[in-house]
Amino acid sequence: MRERALFAHRAGFDGLELGPEHLNVTVDQILAQLDGTDITISAIVGSLELLNPDIDARRRAIQLDRDRLRMAEELGANGVIEVPVFGPSRFPDASPVFSSYELERRILISGLRELADVTERTGTPILIEPLNRYETHFINRIEQATDIIVEVGKGQFKILADFFHMNIEERSIDTAIRGGGNLLGYVHLADTNRLQPGAGHMDFRKGFTALRSIGYDGWLTVESGVEEGEGERALKQSVELIRKLWSEVD
Repeated sequence: MRERALFAHRAGFDGLELGPEHLNVTVDQILAQLDGTDITISAIVGSLELLNPDIDARRRAIQLDRDRLRMAEELGANGVIEVPVFGPSRFPDASPVFSSYELERRILISGLRELADVTERTGTPILIEPLNRYETHFINRIEQATDIIVEVGKGQFKILADFFHMNIEERSIDTAIRGGGNLLGYVHLADTNRLQPGAGHMDFRKGFTALRSIGYDGWLTVESGVEEGEGERALKQSVELIRKLWSEVD
């Protein structure tokens, strides 16, 4: 982790997002690795199992998210990222009583309500991330995540807006961002080809203008591949581009 943090700092980043592979240690161990790097933690990943069809697996997932929320608070992270499920549905379709999607929706809302009190105590939100249709059948657009959060009705839940996924699923990235409004709590950036911003033809300026219009002042996190052989140089250029575009829009 320390090597990653030093690399990120050299490339011009301010923070790191931590996936599950970095979270099986204590908060003190993480902070020790980051000491002196000038890098902070932007967010950490949650269980990613809230829609597991096995009830015991879901219970473990909720407990893990409780633990991750407390860990995020201690790390000063801005949230815990949750993708409820990857791939196709693994639940039965009970039509005409209710579809598998309706069942998943009810289960997810119930699970999030169980986590609401911890989000309030820690002051740390769960960040629900819509993915494109090729990665999940469930929650592909910002409006779907908004509907879930509104129905949960309590706790601190926000939306993670990922430009790459929005480019596939939303009719308009800027309209989707404005529709999400103050529920947007975190941003992922990648270009149209899933490489670093600047390597494709994404109109980041338009999206950034929309973020500014809703008063967004959180993290802009690069979650992408990097052109082969480019590495640090490409990421430095990408960070410079992001900072330039963000400073130019209003």
